[in-house]
Amino acid sequence: MAGKLEAKVAFITGAARGQGRSHAIRLAQEGANIIAVDICAQIETVPYPMSTSDDLAETVKEVEALDRRIVATQADVRDEAALKAAVEDGVAQLGRLDIVSAAIPHLRAAGGGSIILTSSTAGLQAIENTGHYTSAKHGVVGLMRTLARELAPDMIRVNSVHPALATAGCGGSVPIPTSRPP
Repeated sequence: MAGKLEAKVAFITGAARGQGRSHAIRLAQEGANIIAVDICAQIETVPYPMSTSDDLAETVKEVEALDRRIVATQADVRDEAALKAAVEDGVAQLGRLDIVSAAIPHLRAAGGGSIILTSSTAGLQAIENTGHYTSAKHGVVGLMRTLARELAPDMIRVNSVHPALATAGCGGSVPIPTSRPP
């Protein structure tokens, strides 16, 4: 039985581990081929260990184990030229692009598609002592709403997902709001 995303191609950033790997595997389980990008290097200002090339290789292995194709590239999402090159290479090898976190021109050329941005519950409510993080996640929601309006005429759907914060170091659990913000 074919998955919901059979013959589709998804572009995923941060694909070497964590949520990025999880998204790549889940979409592959539904039949999508994957264009995967991750920096696979330490950033000086990040206080925890970043992904490695071995992590990205593991994502490739897990997607291929599902009998799906994957084009994986080490690239920094802050480097527009490198990101564009990764997308172009993936589209050249896989033939199309349907689900993205970037690359709007390819979705327009395909006649539509889907953009899914990852925020967090902090994008829906304020969380004490996380002003920088909460501000960034609210920004993701604002970007999603703006892109949804701008891209609707092109048949491009834009949504955000809001995983709950881990409770370690947060002083307890974070309640998930029961209604959407205006």
